[in-house]
Amino acid sequence: MSAFTLLLLTPREVVFEGEVTSLVLPTADGAIGFLPGRERTTLEVIPGDVKFRTEEGEVTVETGGGIAEMTGKTLTILCGAAYRKEEAEKKKTERASELEEERRRQEQSLAEYKINRAALIRAFDKLRRTSSK
Repeated sequence: MSAFTLLLLTPREVVFEGEVTSLVLPTADGAIGFLPGRERTTLEVIPGDVKFRTEEGEVTVETGGGIAEMTGKTLTILCGAAYRKEEAEKKKTERASELEEERRRQEQSLAEYKINRAALIRAFDKLRRTSSK
């Protein structure tokens, strides 16, 4: 089976490096397909799903914006962020949990602030009454 090399890179890591038989890439002009033997090309990648087929099966990677360049038998994709689909869903769930926890902490802080403010007002009132005697 004919294949080409895919390098999927972010500033922090190599997300995928290996042989693929086909790939579909999201671009501003729509989805663009890559097969072995494609001519040299450079494209802007928009945020979305990059889908490619390896010997093990189909892989989906959620990416941020970036650039893709096909040279010879190598397709290099450079993007700001990229996660395998399962990992992306996990990160979204973690982020939602973090935001919910932060919201709860803010509500608790507001409640504590109101309780402490009321206690301070009572203390000042009591101090005012005892000092005026």
